[in-house]
Amino acid sequence: MSDGDVGDGRMEQAKEKVLKDPVHNYIRVRDPFIWRLINTRVFQRLRRIRQLGTSFLTFHGAEHSRFTHSLGAYETMRKVVEHFMRNYGWTPGERTRLLALAAALLHDIGHGPFSHAVEPVTGQRHEGWTVRLLREEAELRAVLDDVDDRFAEDVAGVITGETDFPLLHQLITGQLDVDRMDYLLRDALYTGVAYGQFELERLIRVMIPGRAEVLVRPSGRLTVEQYMLARYFMYAQVYLHPTTVGSDLLVRKIVERAKMLRREGVLKDVPPLWDSWMSGLEDPGELSIEAFLGMDDAAFLAGLPGWERSGDPILSDLAGRLLHRRLFESVPVAEWTPEVERLVREAFVQAGLDPDSYAGFVHVSIDGSGNREPVWLSDGGGKWVNFFEQSVLLRNLPPIAVKRLYFPGDLVESGGDRAASLRTLLASLSHEG
Repeated sequence: MSDGDVGDGRMEQAKEKVLKDPVHNYIRVRDPFIWRLINTRVFQRLRRIRQLGTSFLTFHGAEHSRFTHSLGAYETMRKVVEHFMRNYGWTPGERTRLLALAAALLHDIGHGPFSHAVEPVTGQRHEGWTVRLLREEAELRAVLDDVDDRFAEDVAGVITGETDFPLLHQLITGQLDVDRMDYLLRDALYTGVAYGQFELERLIRVMIPGRAEVLVRPSGRLTVEQYMLARYFMYAQVYLHPTTVGSDLLVRKIVERAKMLRREGVLKDVPPLWDSWMSGLEDPGELSIEAFLGMDDAAFLAGLPGWERSGDPILSDLAGRLLHRRLFESVPVAEWTPEVERLVREAFVQAGLDPDSYAGFVHVSIDGSGNREPVWLSDGGGKWVNFFEQSVLLRNLPPIAVKRLYFPGDLVESGGDRAASLRTLLASLSHEG
């Protein structure tokens, strides 16, 4: 039996559901339990959370959702588990098998609107909300409790690492994890870049189940190297793209401005859902599960047209920038020191621009080769060696970093004499960077 997508939640008597997928070709659901999880409102909400946050403003094809990625992570886990069982005699037992599949499927349910872009403002990591939903959301918990009353806690533990199933945690959040395997391929496909490609089936074939970690066969060195390079280039070309870093910053500036105005009692025309969500930004204990589940990318964007007509000119301008893709410009900055920050703030004030709303220095980076969790590779003679110590190529990759000052270029250019000092400062920073 074949289904184009998830239907109305009824699991028919067929042995499996088959969902078409652009990355894996088919996603196979053979367990009625997994089908029931897919059809919970918590999981269906992920259709309305973009996988790559604001990257759709940089790569127009990046409209895919965390729903499709989570299904892909589940399918990758299913293939890994079957490979371990078939080729290495791994006998996890039915409960542990379902635990692996459920953790892969549900690992992203705690993401809020625009995912990682908003987290620094909320102060709440998505992992915390994932755990809360697993524990407290009634419909999801009822499905999980059908296995047993400890199953929800064990799923949470596999995702967070506080678990008696360390191998499963490594398969969710490790160097060779099913989350990364799917999102690299999926994100490359939807952004239209070729950097994220690697041989998934071959990578799975060279993986060996250890007691607490994933090991790699001797023949797998080049396969793992290809996979690690795919990750490196996706960060360089997609995840840390300066335009996306800037659009993420713009989202945070909107939320920060709205929070400030609400705190001062002057924020008008706040949709009830937004108001409940923003109460939770001030006091996480005030944010109900209902309010959290209702706040997705669509709800976030739906509030912006009203704020574009806001009586606050700054909030109005920021909301319009995101709606109409009038994004911040940026200049590279070699060193962001307290003195540079002071000069920038003074120049923005002199130009008549609020530095808290219109200036933003961002420094994000990943290591090219250092500070990596080991991947243990068999040397073919009964010993295990750290893959990163064996790979000359990966050992010499430089770090990837974005160090840029973002600002509204149109306002700076149209600021006349008041903005002259700011334009001069930005030009000097760009030259130094």
